Amino acid sequence: MSELASQLGINWKLLVSQGVNFFVLLAALTFLVWRPLLRVMRERKEKIEEGLQDATDAKQRLGEIDEVMRERTLEADRHAFAIIRGAEQKAEVRATDIVHKADARAEELRRAALEVIAQREREEFGKFADSARSLVRAALAKAIDAEPTKVDDKLIGEAVAYIRKQKAL
Repeated sequence: MSELASQLGINWKLLVSQGVNFFVLLAALTFLVWRPLLRVMRERKEKIEEGLQDATDAKQRLGEIDEVMRERTLEADRHAFAIIRGAEQKAEVRATDIVHKADARAEELRRAALEVIAQREREEFGKFADSARSLVRAALAKAIDAEPTKVDDKLIGEAVAYIRKQKAL
């Protein structure tokens, strides 16, 4: 066999040293390159899986947040509607109050106007009574042919009082 190996040009020492070199290189590459490469790939795979899980969690959380946002939006809409309804009710109450105040003021002005009218009627009646007194005095004076100063003021006053009573009824 040694002849066959020498005829083929195989040198046993060189073959063994190359084998040893191969195993040393294989061991060195395994410890220095292959295992760190596997570790890096495993870590990378774990990070990718973790990222995918985080993305799934984030998507789920986003869905929950969207639901909460919809609920809060609905609640805000309800609250805004309640505020608007309250403002409308306050406006209605205020409008009613303003109308009542305006009606009261109108009634107050009407009463004041009636008082002014009544006062003017009294004044006019007083002027009329004075004029009627003068006329009655003049008529009586002519009727009895007496002086106007001697005509009985009491009689004239009773006539004016009677006229006022008639007017008051």
